[in-house]
Amino acid sequence: MVCKMSSITAALALAMTPLVSVRAAATSAPQPELIFAAMKAATGGTHWDAVAELDQQSDIEQGGQKGHCVQYQDLLEGRSMSSCTLGGVQDGQGYDGIISWFMDEKSMVSARESIQAKREAVTDAYIARNGWFRSASADPATMHFVGERHEVGRNFDVVHVVPKGGMAFDAWIDTHSHLLNRVAEDTDDGETQTTWYTDYRSVDGVLVPYAQRVGNGDAQYDMTSHAQQIVARAIPDDARFAMPSSTVRDAHIDGGASSATVPFVPYGGLIMVEVSIDGAKPLPFILDTGGLNLLTPDAAHKLGVAGEGNQAVRGVGEATQSMQIAQIKSYRVGDVTMDDQRFMIVDLPRLLTDRGEHEPIAGLIGYELLRRFATRIDYDKSVLTFTPEALFHGAPRATSIPIVFNDRTPQVEARVNDVPGTFSLDTGDAGNLTVFAPFAKAHAIEPRGKTYASQARGAGGAIGMIEAAVDTFSIGSFTLTHPTTSFAAPTKGGFASNLLAGNIGYGVLSRFIVTFDYERRQLYLQPGDHFAVALPRGRTGVGLDRLSHDAFYVATLVPHSPGDEAGLHVGDLVTAIDQVPVARMGLDDVRRLMQQSAGTRMQMSIMRNSAASLRTLTLRDL
Repeated sequence: MVCKMSSITAALALAMTPLVSVRAAATSAPQPELIFAAMKAATGGTHWDAVAELDQQSDIEQGGQKGHCVQYQDLLEGRSMSSCTLGGVQDGQGYDGIISWFMDEKSMVSARESIQAKREAVTDAYIARNGWFRSASADPATMHFVGERHEVGRNFDVVHVVPKGGMAFDAWIDTHSHLLNRVAEDTDDGETQTTWYTDYRSVDGVLVPYAQRVGNGDAQYDMTSHAQQIVARAIPDDARFAMPSSTVRDAHIDGGASSATVPFVPYGGLIMVEVSIDGAKPLPFILDTGGLNLLTPDAAHKLGVAGEGNQAVRGVGEATQSMQIAQIKSYRVGDVTMDDQRFMIVDLPRLLTDRGEHEPIAGLIGYELLRRFATRIDYDKSVLTFTPEALFHGAPRATSIPIVFNDRTPQVEARVNDVPGTFSLDTGDAGNLTVFAPFAKAHAIEPRGKTYASQARGAGGAIGMIEAAVDTFSIGSFTLTHPTTSFAAPTKGGFASNLLAGNIGYGVLSRFIVTFDYERRQLYLQPGDHFAVALPRGRTGVGLDRLSHDAFYVATLVPHSPGDEAGLHVGDLVTAIDQVPVARMGLDDVRRLMQQSAGTRMQMSIMRNSAASLRTLTLRDL
């Protein structure tokens, strides 16, 4: 019935739903099966039985950029494939009936085997093959009539559908024409992705929409598609739906060496490396396992890198940010060169990027580099080792654990209080272990010991969390006892997942020598020198954030903590710590000062309502 447009970026932002009025369903509510039967009759009836594949060529537009898509849709099994070019950048995605996959802008193909990807694939395949035209026994799904909606002089029957093993969606069917008007599909980050269908035309006796629009609330990020040609086929071409092979050859180590060792600087629980863009002076970047190549606007301006378009990105926070796309000739990390790379240009939190008197963080590198090299992270020696995938044969003396990917983010099975769940592996998370609220609630995982409020800030803004501990956290054959744990419950963003258990950050990963093999989807763990050493909890009770170069502000404050007892208030501006101006300090400086030994006296210079004062904190374990 419909062809689903592919996502051009890893974080596609979607469109604004018009206001509607709602009338509750009558006691004699229409049966979903009859609504869909009327939809089938209105769009071709038995002619659908002769259509096995739809091939579509479309012009697309998003964020001021234009492009073209070629799409194939299997109406028998729900297989699909799309290849799109937007703003001169090509990518693709598909589902071969078993595995969903995506192809990045460099023709690197990766399987999507995460729990989110599997559920999304089930629902996408159901929609692609018109599962609603079959009986619930032939194409299992639960359905119920939501009600009738009235919008701009039109009436719609809305049916809630949950394909077996898939994500839920609402189908809006025009009560007069019986044409499908839209599908509003739940996503795992708290969003609703809506696809509108218009301009129905006949193709071999069936009506199909020649125009589509995809959105989730902000029209500036809408993607629109206008078909130039749609062809119906009686027999599906299996070759179209096979997952393609990767063909990219854009990375090398100087001199063809079998590996490259690159030092890094620990930066507030993150991995900071020097990266040279197009031969320019190296700048500090953060290595983020799930991150895309990213430049801050300031760094892009400094390097003379110009971006195009207006697309969307979301991270930990609940907000959506605009981004542009830029192409660079190459970047270097030590002896490793990555050629012809695409970078997003988007803001990062000032708390991360502002390093006081030192060069600010210029951006992120991650997935693209790690996808091409097996990467060993030795936290004890602050060294990275990159090995070409073709030359990597495992990590001796290390425990191997399978990983899967949801797009570009690696995930692993682990256990909290002996309850299994799926966790993201995140070197871009300076925290320890985060447990998401739906998982904690479903398995009665309660915060243990002392608890206090904190926050995390990433792309998309800040979210509030509760800091405490859990009884145990196990990954592979390793178990940590009473690790410090954040409990997060945002309504949107990466930490709002209803399917994932949580996020694994620095506090867990730094206990190991960690090796990622993205190509073979393996994680290798070897206990490091500090495996059994518990990371210190905060000793001030003060959570700081940064919105300006000259001052931090008190974002959270633990009751009865040293900060509270010293008279600090949430909203106070901190202009100096131990007489060192904040303008000279970065994230790592603050973290080091606030984790000094218990009993240390620390002085903060405070501005409150334009009045300056000094506050002395006596640090102690919380």
